[in-house]
Amino acid sequence: MWRWDEQNPAYEVLRHLTLHSGQPVSRVERPPAAKPGDRVGIAALSGRIAPDRLAAGVAALEDLGFEPVLAANLRPEASLSGRPLFAGSDRERLEAFHELAGDGSVAAIVFARGGYGVPRILGHIDWTLLASRPRPYVGYSDLTPLLLALVSRMGTMTFHGPMAVDFARGLWPEERRSFLDALAGQLPEPWALEAIPAGSSAGRPPPIEGRLLGGCLSMLAATVGTGLLPSFQDSILVLEDIDEPEYRIDRLLTQLRTSGQAAGVRAVIAGHFTNCDARASLIDFADSLGVPLFGGLPAGHQAPNHTLPLGAMARLDTRSATLEVAR
Repeated sequence: MWRWDEQNPAYEVLRHLTLHSGQPVSRVERPPAAKPGDRVGIAALSGRIAPDRLAAGVAALEDLGFEPVLAANLRPEASLSGRPLFAGSDRERLEAFHELAGDGSVAAIVFARGGYGVPRILGHIDWTLLASRPRPYVGYSDLTPLLLALVSRMGTMTFHGPMAVDFARGLWPEERRSFLDALAGQLPEPWALEAIPAGSSAGRPPPIEGRLLGGCLSMLAATVGTGLLPSFQDSILVLEDIDEPEYRIDRLLTQLRTSGQAAGVRAVIAGHFTNCDARASLIDFADSLGVPLFGGLPAGHQAPNHTLPLGAMARLDTRSATLEVAR
């Protein structure tokens, strides 16, 4: 008769298939600073990046004074297997990322692009390796679950910010300043937001403090139930997305709410919802949680895309509609 115990060979497989509730984030440390002159890795865990865009992104990082280091699956000599949808097979992407993460001379890792691919390998990340070499990790979109898993499992701040494709298009001066300040460990300037009547925002509650969490809405909803997302209890939840029709935005927000993932959220802040009609659904979502809703955060799938410190404690002044990172 089969028994659920660690001696059974199927235990490890079944353990990873079992849904787990997210753990609250109790303490988050800022990673060591990275500054111009340092080596910065470029990793590719998702889609393939066109060689010309990669070259432009590398050149832009060099212009900022960094020494870019390509992951093995991004190098010109790489002969990638697997489907063209991905920057190599799952194994190739994972091994290249681990090799880069294991290089102690790399002060920060920026991702090449989003697309799709991270959920396929997220359960195989070597968290012990990553924890042994804390550093800033910068990305967004498909990288959202990885960034939040790093916050949750390692207690290290990560950064929702520009990737190589964004450097290739050319960063706005404010984006460049935000990126450099974040890597250097400096607190960002407060962001001016737009108050959107919803939830408890009509009465303008006192300032709200919470941990800054969130990212790409579709990726958050896709990761619910995996045990890789932290609890959003007592968080200020940032949401953004691109090219999602209104019914899908509503469905994704409903997934966060009915799954319990959004329980305990203290406020919702919308970044860019590029080519999305999201306002009514966001108002309904905040109303259902009974929390204030704000928009206008310059972060997401279009410029300006500021670098946000995920896991940091933040203060939302509901009267002046400003968001300030506390530490």
